[in-house]
Amino acid sequence: MLQVLGNNSGLSRRQLLQVGGAGMLGMHFDQLLQAEGNGGSGKGKAKAVIFVFLFGGPSQLETFDVRPDAPDTIRGPFQTIPTKTPGLRFCEHLPNLANLTDKFALIRTLNHSENNHNGCHFIQTGQTLPPAERGSANVSATEKDWPAFGSVVSYVDRNSPTKTSADIPPYIILPNTVGRFAGYDYSGQYAGWLGKEYNPMATQINKLHATDNPFFRDCQDSQLNFQPPGLTRAADITLDRLNRRLSLRSQFDSERRQLDSARAPKAFDSL
Repeated sequence: MLQVLGNNSGLSRRQLLQVGGAGMLGMHFDQLLQAEGNGGSGKGKAKAVIFVFLFGGPSQLETFDVRPDAPDTIRGPFQTIPTKTPGLRFCEHLPNLANLTDKFALIRTLNHSENNHNGCHFIQTGQTLPPAERGSANVSATEKDWPAFGSVVSYVDRNSPTKTSADIPPYIILPNTVGRFAGYDYSGQYAGWLGKEYNPMATQINKLHATDNPFFRDCQDSQLNFQPPGLTRAADITLDRLNRRLSLRSQFDSERRQLDSARAPKAFDSL
């Protein structure tokens, strides 16, 4: 099992082989060594990452893997256009992305054996779905799941010896957790066996308008407040009452600090 380490010791040789063999970054072991030999320090320059996860969407045959030479029973119905990368062709309806192929990497070799949305786990963790009781739809998240990439970042961030205070949590999901509108809690987006404390902070955008299709939303920009659950103030909690509660909590915190720093209680254990 690949261990997630929160110190500066890095990976052992066995763990490095595991990473290279698993292909977590699309690289084999010889490629990892080559990257290190070229001066790679193992530390990326990115300070933040936006991971866009499309829960469903158009087929790859109508977007990035059009296969124009395949039989018409396989290839998509649209024509293809050249891209900025020689030899690479996209669907005719993606001209803007076709002009930016030098800015991103397209991986067309990823696949999994799941025949439903359990692919959510594989895409967001890089690992196959472990056996567990997952409800009638066989998609629910469990504590046996592998941790999502964001949860791994949270673990490393919290256990880093050089950790500094941050203004926002290290792992956030916007606008909703995957499957929330459908009533499912899909695997792959949580910390799994790493522990619930490394789960993401997820906002909730409620259905503001629904047609016959329960997954259709029609929202105004002013209604998209991206508010995490639990921050809505109850109607009977006035601002004065809220301020009194905050003041009371501050008093408790102050007394606790004084108690921890007092000398007399330190002798209680010996007595």
